[in-house]
Amino acid sequence: QIVTFNAMACFVSIVGWGSVSSTATNTSKLTSAHYHLRSKPQQCARKASVIAMTSSSPSVSASSSTYSSTHARDQEFDFVIVGGGAAGCVLANRLSADKANKVLLIEAGDQGYDFRVSVPLGFPYLPGSDLDWKFLSEPEDQLNGRRVYFPRGKMLGGSHAMSVMLYHRGSAKDFETWEEMGADGWGPDDVLSYFKKSEHNHQMTKSNFHAKGGPLTVSNLRTINPMSHAFLNACMDTGLKANPDFNDWARPQEGVGAFQVTQREGMRETPYTAFLRPVMNRSNLTVITRASVERVLIDEQTKTAYGVSYMNKDERRVVVRARKEVILTAGSYGSPQLLMLSGIGDKDMLKNFNIPVVQHSPGVGQNLQDQPGVMLSYLSPNPYSDKSKSSLYYTEKTGKNLGTLLQYLMLGSGPLTSPMCEAGGFVKTSQAKDGQPDLQLRFIPFVSEPDPYHSLGDFATGGDYLTNKSNRPAGFTLQSVVTRPQSRGFIQLRSGDYRDRPEIVSNWLTDERDLKSMVEGIKLCRTIAQKADLASFRGKELYPGANAMSDEQLATYVRESCHTANAIVGTCRMGSKDDDLAVVDPKLRVKGIKNLRVVDSSVMPTITGGQTGAPTFMISERGADFILATANKR
Repeated sequence: QIVTFNAMACFVSIVGWGSVSSTATNTSKLTSAHYHLRSKPQQCARKASVIAMTSSSPSVSASSSTYSSTHARDQEFDFVIVGGGAAGCVLANRLSADKANKVLLIEAGDQGYDFRVSVPLGFPYLPGSDLDWKFLSEPEDQLNGRRVYFPRGKMLGGSHAMSVMLYHRGSAKDFETWEEMGADGWGPDDVLSYFKKSEHNHQMTKSNFHAKGGPLTVSNLRTINPMSHAFLNACMDTGLKANPDFNDWARPQEGVGAFQVTQREGMRETPYTAFLRPVMNRSNLTVITRASVERVLIDEQTKTAYGVSYMNKDERRVVVRARKEVILTAGSYGSPQLLMLSGIGDKDMLKNFNIPVVQHSPGVGQNLQDQPGVMLSYLSPNPYSDKSKSSLYYTEKTGKNLGTLLQYLMLGSGPLTSPMCEAGGFVKTSQAKDGQPDLQLRFIPFVSEPDPYHSLGDFATGGDYLTNKSNRPAGFTLQSVVTRPQSRGFIQLRSGDYRDRPEIVSNWLTDERDLKSMVEGIKLCRTIAQKADLASFRGKELYPGANAMSDEQLATYVRESCHTANAIVGTCRMGSKDDDLAVVDPKLRVKGIKNLRVVDSSVMPTITGGQTGAPTFMISERGADFILATANKR
């Protein structure tokens, strides 16, 4: 079979999928001819992914040399977008739709679309890879001095390209809260149409809360693990109610069910594949990768942004000018760091680093929010012999099963389409606020250590799918995530050098309500796991185990092991003109500076319940309309 796959790889490379040998033009124009898979059967794309994951080193990006950018020295554009994640891909698409707009998108990472990204169960190979920024927090006192690891995508598509693909908008109440906090015009009735604008939902076609025809494919899971079904039955035996659609605002978010995901026919849908790749042939759109922006250029007399300075892949400084706007889409770490490096932030902090103060804005970098999670893991009744049930218990044997590979190759279904978190829901503990669920449950058919990134790393370093030498036991994990945390952290500059990572202080669990929610979450998950529906799959509790039974012991376990669920927001939050800590106004314009906006997850006043990818798409769609409306008035 390996010979056959390698022969197929040669064929696919010949017809144009595999690695790409074209180079950018003198303006780094990257066309869609080599990348636009939608013009070919999706099965061919899956074939190429299977070939890659069974015959290539997962540590090497298939296109690491493809997006080598030349420089755009002294060029002018109408719009300069900094950051190629979800927001950057949406804006590049929407702003370049008018041929009169000359648009530049700058990304620090590479193109990055290889099997680790395209195959959903390639996810374990992404954290800690060349496609990951690998951020670390400062030592956190409330976490017993631990430094928290934050995987963030360093590629076109950004962090959504290495997420678990869950599509959650949050609740209508989340956006009512935004308005109450000064984000005028961001209520549920204002934002719903922008969620729907992006969405192409295959299943929820009769709902007023969903749409077809948008760029982003949202779908039901093509295969659901039998244990995920058993978990849902156990939840309902515990008294939790079924929820068939967590994004239907006509009903409460509370309840359990199978998650919808951003997948297209069994392949991960990323911001790059949905929004950017289909329009790469536009003559007015330029994409530059492997380029690190140093700062936004601002006329200090008029307080007007007019361009950016970046270092290209050859460490040469390049200046590009923006005739209309500079738009930061670098995420909740990158966007505030760039503002501070450009002289926008707390004046005392800027002076400490000898950065000229352009605009005193003390809220830059504040209001950091994230969703911490904690694991409850069980071995199967026979944790090593049960590994032969490779479509049930996900271990290194899953990717070695020829039937599993062929099922994915031919049908786009089976275990390889799993986002790992297939089913779960939203519940209220005693710490719930405003009638909103404060806890998300997620079921994973994989045994995790207390730190899931250690488990994923153990698997990934074992090698590619066919030769993986890791020896993971069979079992399952229940994850509890604080979905609307009360704790707030911050980021700040480490130095005035753009190459230095910012200091990240998560401040998780500084609000005792978050800790209590997580302890209650573990106890609830234990109750669910003991139901008869899971009895045939359940052996010994591995973590936290019999030594963590009291609330105090569970609290210690949470402090020693909680991890990020990757929903990082809030560090350039929007608010009213009278709010001194609001960084941008409700039109996403940086306060005090002309022609500069922030359009990404950092503008959220509060975190939404669930994963924050969908709200980021919504913000980007709305931001594009704001930007175009301003441009049309010029």
